[in-house]
Amino acid sequence: MEYQEQARRFIEALHALEGGDDGGLDRICGLFSDDAVLTNAALRLADKEYRGRSGVREFWQAYRGTFAAIRSEFSHVTAGDGAAGLFWSSAGQDASGQPVSYDGVSLLEFDQSGRIARFRGYYDTRQLVSEVGGR
Repeated sequence: MEYQEQARRFIEALHALEGGDDGGLDRICGLFSDDAVLTNAALRLADKEYRGRSGVREFWQAYRGTFAAIRSEFSHVTAGDGAAGLFWSSAGQDASGQPVSYDGVSLLEFDQSGRIARFRGYYDTRQLVSEVGGR
């Protein structure tokens, strides 16, 4: 299994979602396994995670709805042993149109078929709260 290629597919699907592509949500959700677990820094603070295809869809819909516009740029992608690490910076406008930017890392763990079984996002929640929620 070529995990670097799987990471590239995730990035392409995320760009489609962020760009407002009509099929972007289905595209990104299609990369996850039926029993996937998804969490990030803010969700962990609330002791929450999303599970399964419906949970993954709910998360990515909420992610896109948080921003009027957003684009993630990836500076490094490393992959091997059933996992990938993606280092990124995101910039755009929050739902009210104010500028927003933040940096982080996403870790993808793949199942035997190459689907994302576990997604973890790490970023400074204080940075995003001050950018999106602190106005």
